[in-house]
Amino acid sequence: MKTVVSLFLFFFSFVSNAQDTLKFVEKDHFKLFVGVGASFVDAYEINKFLSQNNIQTIVPVDINATAGIIFYNDNVDIDLGYELFASGKSNETTRNRVISNGVKLRAHYVFQVFKNFEIGTGFNVSYAKRKLSVFYTDYVLDFDNLNPNLNGNQFTLYLEKGYVGPSISFKIKETGRNFQQTKITIAYEFSINNKPWQSDALKSQNVIYEKNLNQLVMNVIFCL
Repeated sequence: MKTVVSLFLFFFSFVSNAQDTLKFVEKDHFKLFVGVGASFVDAYEINKFLSQNNIQTIVPVDINATAGIIFYNDNVDIDLGYELFASGKSNETTRNRVISNGVKLRAHYVFQVFKNFEIGTGFNVSYAKRKLSVFYTDYVLDFDNLNPNLNGNQFTLYLEKGYVGPSISFKIKETGRNFQQTKITIAYEFSINNKPWQSDALKSQNVIYEKNLNQLVMNVIFCL
């Protein structure tokens, strides 16, 4: 994950410098972007085990935020960005929080439909680390009688996933004084690795894999 983030930062720095140094590249072909959206995930395998222990299961819907840099011309639309997913829910005795951090490359071939409206088709490639934290809300901490066999009121697991899949976009481009662009993207991403849930602090007696954890991701991206 650290390597991927380092590559993203290097790419971002390279592109920023390229705007000033490469004369053959028009300035408005590179833009920064921010975006929001949601993802819809297939059933979590770990939910079976959480449910058996009366622990709040992970919800299949995450809110999404993204930011990065986009390159575009008359034929292609390519963006590389940081991506954040988050969700959470609680029941009578537990609550969970899921945070996912990652990077995503999206590449589209574009078709102009109207003067300032384009449709793009292509693919997404992404990598993310998803962290699950489970909290026991009925846990009582007694400093006069600390039980060394208890882990406290929470445990944390993480899952690393790579994704690839087809995507489509709808862009309204070059509007306003600064030629802002708005792009709606829809993608279905297939999991391409099969790592299990892991922990940096606990030893697990059972291994839980999420081999079928595909996701539908929708974003609205605003180019600055």
